[in-house]
Amino acid sequence: MAAKVPQARVLLGDVDITEYEQESRDLSHSDTGIDLSVFGDEVSITVPYWHTGDGAATVLGKLFALATLVEKETGLTAYDPQVEMSLAETSPHQATSIMSSVTTDLRNRYGG
Repeated sequence: MAAKVPQARVLLGDVDITEYEQESRDLSHSDTGIDLSVFGDEVSITVPYWHTGDGAATVLGKLFALATLVEKETGLTAYDPQVEMSLAETSPHQATSIMSSVTTDLRNRYGG
């Protein structure tokens, strides 16, 4: 993760790093909610359903760029289980549409 931190800071800005005892580390960006977690050989990137429209497009652009960075550093392939395909196969428009519609649905159901 150490090699990813400076590049992630260029991409996201101020990030928080939390390191745990058992080869586990988290990189979090509070403005977007993006969280990158490393546990051993596994890496996950998550983003909460806070964003819609242009905001979703901006955040997902950062998430896609971060995933590309992780792919280059680790040799892993980013996979999105929600759409059941690699991130490289997912169009930014499709991802933005999904995030926007889920966020809107959650807000309608639960407020916010």
